[in-house]
Amino acid sequence: MLKIRAELSPPRRLLVSTVAVIAFFLLWFSLTWPVLPALPPVGATVADATQVDDADYQPPESIADGAAEPEVPGPRPIIPAYILPAPQAVLAAVVVLHTDHALVRSAARSLYRITLAFVLAALVAIPLGLWMGTYPPVKNVIEPLTGPLRYLPISAVYPLFILWFGIEDKMKVAFLFTGIVVYLLPLVIEAVMNVDQIYLDTAYTLGAKPHHIVFRVLLPGAWPGIFEAGRVLYGVGWTYVILAEIINAQYGLGYLLTQAQRRNHIDWIYALVLVVLLLGVTTNFIFVFAGRRLFAWKEAD
Repeated sequence: MLKIRAELSPPRRLLVSTVAVIAFFLLWFSLTWPVLPALPPVGATVADATQVDDADYQPPESIADGAAEPEVPGPRPIIPAYILPAPQAVLAAVVVLHTDHALVRSAARSLYRITLAFVLAALVAIPLGLWMGTYPPVKNVIEPLTGPLRYLPISAVYPLFILWFGIEDKMKVAFLFTGIVVYLLPLVIEAVMNVDQIYLDTAYTLGAKPHHIVFRVLLPGAWPGIFEAGRVLYGVGWTYVILAEIINAQYGLGYLLTQAQRRNHIDWIYALVLVVLLLGVTTNFIFVFAGRRLFAWKEAD
């Protein structure tokens, strides 16, 4: 029975998640397993095939002479392979990408670019957001300049990054940095402003100075919210890295995806998407695990 905002126990949550994943792969397998009858040859119909008597049938001359008989089409899946490859084909594509196209090195390169851009964005957004969230007049001055950037489609200015930074790694990191920092900054400001005023009043009552309020009350109180924002924005980096690595990337998952599209390897595309999802889920798990250890007091509240 579902209850509003009622959490499942950890064992049940794990069970439900496992069943959902297994059901997804079973559905995928069933949609790509050849269960439908083969289509008739082009220009022929089922009625045509049923109107020929066995006694009147004469084999083609090539078959009568002992040549190999044409291959008979086999059963077909519900969804064609050029739309949805079978799971085993996708797994085989992962092996090919690993052995012949440096999949691990490309994944490590993408991870490096995202992490570097995220660290640089945090070094800018956290101090600036703390300053803007602490002093509203500063926010009133800076936010009209930074706020509209959240509505800018980052892909639309991709040519400008090429013009400004060239086509090497510097451009890719700058592109990812911009895509992360414009969303991280307002979340840092919000986390600082959400610190309960009662903590500030208590600190003032105990004789705290302004710099004590900032670094011993506001910043520690905002850290859980900042960390959660960082977890979300690190995941956003995976959505931008594919675009960032389209041009002049010797290694990277975006580079491999571009090659798969050019060669029309649909199974490669699905394999790379699964790799991106796996890396995203893994890094998200690391953030969640670290957050529970660093901010255990917040969980207790």
